[in-house]
Amino acid sequence: MHSILVCDDNKEFLKLMVLLLEKYSDYYHMTVTGFENGRELLMYCREYKPDLIYMDIKLKGRNGMLIGKTIKSMHPKTLIIYISAYDDYYVDMVQAEPFRFIPKDAADIPKLERQISDTLEAAMRRIDGRETLTFRFKRKTYGVELRKIKYFHSIARTIHLAGEFGNTPSYFYGKMDELQMKLEKTDDNFVRISKSYIINMKYRSIVN
Repeated sequence: MHSILVCDDNKEFLKLMVLLLEKYSDYYHMTVTGFENGRELLMYCREYKPDLIYMDIKLKGRNGMLIGKTIKSMHPKTLIIYISAYDDYYVDMVQAEPFRFIPKDAADIPKLERQISDTLEAAMRRIDGRETLTFRFKRKTYGVELRKIKYFHSIARTIHLAGEFGNTPSYFYGKMDELQMKLEKTDDNFVRISKSYIINMKYRSIVN
């Protein structure tokens, strides 16, 4: 069961967020818990590991992004989606490792519903290991679920993929250093074991 938390000091907006998220409880097998302040949220996170948090940036004098950094130090894999009516927090948000950002506009409920649906779907792909690697090959864009890739092997300027992914090309042009940085942000099952190999640790026995 996935644990989804919401933290917002606006009680009405908090109720709305919880209500909209609970529509997906059965579909994503998740529970939704609301918190009105950062202190209660931190106390909860010290005891339990949440999968995803929707959090307001401003929480009654406290900086939600600082709280987010504290939570990420405890639970690096927890995803955080920040919510704010302001758009001047970009630099701070990058440092706070946001997964997504939702502009707060409670007056436009249909828009908020779409944003929740989109961010929740993206988060669940990440949480359930269905994150997709996209790459360009001969002017076309392809996508492969990371969990289906056994390892990457670089040869000259090409990166080859090992796994089973149908008619998707088995290699693309790229640099291993750039691929490594991208994978570190999306799936920590991948480990670079040499200059030429990045393997999915779920299949580590296949590469000597």
